[in-house]
Amino acid sequence: MDEAEPSRDDETILAAETPQATAPECIPVSLKGFDTEEHARAFGNLVADYTRALSRYIDLAALDGITIAFDYNQALLDIDHGYETSRKLTPSEGIALGVAMTPAVMRAGVVKSHMLFHAGVLLPLEDENSEDYQQAIHTLAHECAHVEVTERINRAFPGTILQKKYSDHRTALRWDVIRACWDEYAVTRICAQFGKQATEGYEETFIASLQQTRDRANELIKAFRLHGNVGQIAAEVYGTYGELMKFASCHLGNMAGLGLTLDDLPRTKEAIAGHWFEPHFERLNEACQALFEKYGKWNDATLFEAIGDLVEDVLADGGVFVSPMEDGQFYMNIPYRPETMP
Repeated sequence: MDEAEPSRDDETILAAETPQATAPECIPVSLKGFDTEEHARAFGNLVADYTRALSRYIDLAALDGITIAFDYNQALLDIDHGYETSRKLTPSEGIALGVAMTPAVMRAGVVKSHMLFHAGVLLPLEDENSEDYQQAIHTLAHECAHVEVTERINRAFPGTILQKKYSDHRTALRWDVIRACWDEYAVTRICAQFGKQATEGYEETFIASLQQTRDRANELIKAFRLHGNVGQIAAEVYGTYGELMKFASCHLGNMAGLGLTLDDLPRTKEAIAGHWFEPHFERLNEACQALFEKYGKWNDATLFEAIGDLVEDVLADGGVFVSPMEDGQFYMNIPYRPETMP
């Protein structure tokens, strides 16, 4: 039986059911290091098309543009931040290697987000039969989700991103962890069902961090016993334990996006059971879920501060006790323990 052509009424219904694209009508795409200009132009148009399609489901109204480069490190260094800064972007190293990033930038006084990719992670988009095609879709969706999540924060707390200066070091360190955990939880939850499911990768990264973090932090404390620089050790331990919390947030967000529980992930369940991080893992999940339930409708920073309180409880569990002082300074007490003696 021949299929009937859709009627005009059917076309109207289908159009109404399909969300409108939110990306800019013309998406600036910068291609660097490609073999020919024709290849670069064609690939840029392809990525723009995929991005526009994703923007029907992920809000990309605040997208500044896309950079795709074979020399990813140099592309990060060359980005136009839109404001004076000495900050140099570098790829993530260690347990997870960075191949894409979406930093906030300033354009004519407006906060936007610019997506940068190592060309190799997106090239599989050229061939739908490539074994890495679905992974490329997921990577692109992940960075698109960063654009939306950053804009939701910007709308809720205008004048904060790229503009707010924290009055003290402790608050800045807390908010570095808060933003990293919330951003990754929200992003992985939003993009979970696009392209290849990333559960295995998030699980492996989290478990590796779970196994290594305490020893890494203890080594930093041992070094502190000798150099005595409080500012340095503060940044190091907030950063080290904050990274574990960030990887946990990635895993938790992806789980929520796919409707998974620990019963569906026996490796994670076994790794976390009885571990010192187990109660913190549960609290982190509750804090991130509470934030997502109010997504984009936060009246103040109270729900975010729950993550800041949690990181300091994690530090205390590792033998680092932080106490705020009235003048904006903070006191850090690191009692002597056998595992942190040089």
